[in-house]
Amino acid sequence: MRIAIIGAGATGLAAGYELTRRGHGVTVYERSEEALGGLAGSQTVAGAVIDKFYHHIFTSDADIISLIGEAGLSDSLVWKNAKNGIYCAAASETSSGGRIYPFTSPADLMRFPELSLLSRARTGLAVLRAKSVGDYSRLEDVSARDWLIKTAGRESYDKLWRPLLDSKFGEDADGVGGVWIWNKFKLRGSTRRGAGAESLGYLRGGFGVLYGRLAEIIRSRGGRFMFSEVTSVVAEPGGGLSVTAGGERAEYDKVLFTASPAELCQIAALPPEYAERARAVKHKANVCVTLVTKKRLSDYYWLTVAKPGAPFVLFIEHSNLFPDPSFGERGYIFLSRYLDSSDALFRASDDELAGVFFDCLGGIFPDFTPADVVDYRVHRAEYAQPVAGLRHSERILPPETALGGLYLASMAQIYPEDRGQNYAVASGRAAAGIICGGRTVK
Repeated sequence: MRIAIIGAGATGLAAGYELTRRGHGVTVYERSEEALGGLAGSQTVAGAVIDKFYHHIFTSDADIISLIGEAGLSDSLVWKNAKNGIYCAAASETSSGGRIYPFTSPADLMRFPELSLLSRARTGLAVLRAKSVGDYSRLEDVSARDWLIKTAGRESYDKLWRPLLDSKFGEDADGVGGVWIWNKFKLRGSTRRGAGAESLGYLRGGFGVLYGRLAEIIRSRGGRFMFSEVTSVVAEPGGGLSVTAGGERAEYDKVLFTASPAELCQIAALPPEYAERARAVKHKANVCVTLVTKKRLSDYYWLTVAKPGAPFVLFIEHSNLFPDPSFGERGYIFLSRYLDSSDALFRASDDELAGVFFDCLGGIFPDFTPADVVDYRVHRAEYAQPVAGLRHSERILPPETALGGLYLASMAQIYPEDRGQNYAVASGRAAAGIICGGRTVK
């Protein structure tokens, strides 16, 4: 078959890898060669190659670990134990300060002074309870907010989880489903070795190495890449579909679209009922600043910022967990924020955005000043985080769209798991199987 894949992120490249392995002719479309890898693509900052958005994988991520092995990159996959922390705002509303606490192990939770002993115990039990839940369907009618209050307690919710949910989902925070937070607890608990730290994986040189290798393999099997924006997908009267990009039109037997459902509606004439369902899938955007400092700011890898109103929710000092010889003594840091694409901060200039982030960073690390910055980059993604609300399973679109021969494999269809490279890879390979006549995978 002649198959077009729209999108050269993890999903599209995994699908292309699988389809060319099965002997099909594949053309992969992407806006530009620099966008190869999608949200898992690479960038060069201050002389070092690093991901555009922060990434790591977990020991339970079997699909991407397998693909890394098939691509001949197992020797480049390194595993490290992470040191995590949490920054909590000061208890007094008149103070702008706060404090960083270790938050790596269950023992750190039990020593966490911002919560009462009872709340610490209830929070720990909530995580343990999540790990034991096998059937998540009973959580589909419960919001993350209500589930957290019921299991971990009001104090734990107000101090820890509410600022995080608010900063990630904004006005949609109260409607996020309990399945979402349950899966987070379950996943993070499964990556620990006993009661110790999480074991996290990373590819030397960044995950862009994997996606570059997949592109090479696809080409070696006769696949093609077209680096131009797709403007239309049209069903042909005699069967099949045509794809137009950069003014060039080509016909295919099947087409796989791997971006958001809303973006599919922009290029394909879909029936109104299907298009309405597709546009109803809400996403949060993301802005991520890659910051290079003259010296490292902390000894933490992952710092959760539980401060109401903070412009970013995550501080990831990548160089503390996965140092590269090219880093030297410098700190390579990601500052991440989820928000609506209509938010003024998402539309702000790079310099304006960086200024807001740097001001907050100085409040967390008083020794930091903008003069410490060697270089920085800002990356934005309009469709970065699907909002999984109550009974989200009923709103998931199937892989087969309402247009014959057109298939969809997007982050919004990953459930009950949340978005992530492992699930993107699994989704791409599953979509390839469906296109080739396999059964629909929910």
